Amino acid sequence: MQMRNIGTIFRKEFKDTIRDRRTMLFAFVMPIVAMPLLMTVIFKIQMSAVQKIEGKRSEIVIQNIAQLPLELRDSLMTDTTFQVKTEADFAGKTLMDELKQKAFQALVVVPDNFAKAIELESPTDIEIYYDRAEEVSDAAYSKLKDVMSRYRDRIILSRVVKRQISEDVLKPFEVQGNSVASAKKLAGKMLGGIIPYFLILTCFLGAMSPAIDLGAGEKERAFFKYMANDVAMQQMKGMLNIQLDIQTVILILAIIIPLAGIFAAILLSLSIFAKSAKEAQGYVGFLNIFLVLPAFVSMVPGVELNYQMALIPVVNISLIIKNAIAGTIEWNYVITAFMSLFALAALALYFAKRWFEREEVLFRM
Repeated sequence: MQMRNIGTIFRKEFKDTIRDRRTMLFAFVMPIVAMPLLMTVIFKIQMSAVQKIEGKRSEIVIQNIAQLPLELRDSLMTDTTFQVKTEADFAGKTLMDELKQKAFQALVVVPDNFAKAIELESPTDIEIYYDRAEEVSDAAYSKLKDVMSRYRDRIILSRVVKRQISEDVLKPFEVQGNSVASAKKLAGKMLGGIIPYFLILTCFLGAMSPAIDLGAGEKERAFFKYMANDVAMQQMKGMLNIQLDIQTVILILAIIIPLAGIFAAILLSLSIFAKSAKEAQGYVGFLNIFLVLPAFVSMVPGVELNYQMALIPVVNISLIIKNAIAGTIEWNYVITAFMSLFALAALALYFAKRWFEREEVLFRM
């Protein structure tokens, strides 16, 4: 008997779903079209960002450049992917501090008698300092290492041609990469892009259920003249293996408040417009797909917060949280984002209020 009832209910719900064209459109057709398109756009954005970083001319500083062998020096000076400077261009300044402040992308420290050591086939080292948490700096290090490796291979080849050599001679010098990025900044690069994405998504999903219930759900309850049990909302708590100071926590909590207002207003407006809860869920599911793209921006290499990005909803929050976790808060951009978000939240809430006051929408069945 129970199975028969279940079958009856299933057939009834299935027929209702099939008859609802909007539900079919948003639940099946649009995801099939939208998701591949969205993934393609995200992939192209990533590839474009990586290519832009790799193709960008890297500013490097070579300390003690006179000690470089002439061939290697010429290779670096004539390479169009580098803009080579020396310590003389930063007289009176600490090169390591300048590197951390992004004055240039990489610092090559050449030891004394480096060229002589190469000539005498004596093992030696050359050090490259870079900021691993900055994509442009990491790209500069990779390009420098490639140039050094090619030069080292030429040395090895010339020595092999001359005579049989030992293992030590096969290693004329080693390139040692030393990242100046702090552990906090590096954690911000790795986790800073993921955390705002989940916060934004959680904020959206948190507003979704109450909005559907308050608008379209209330219509259905009035229509069928019975009250259904309220659906409890479950919140997911993620455990982050990262320590945040109180300032960062307060900033993250504060910045998502206007975003929650924007999402709540949009979702409530859609819920009021929808004829049924199913139709509302279709609208919300479709909107959820396109939320992924702006929330994903913080994970795209090379994208940094500026005044333009600070005005784009969701994108600004992603980048602000990413920077806050990395410990690189720029308050001028944060204030700009706050003002734009609160203004947009006020407009969205005002629209939801006016939408709710329209009888032709409120009683649309």
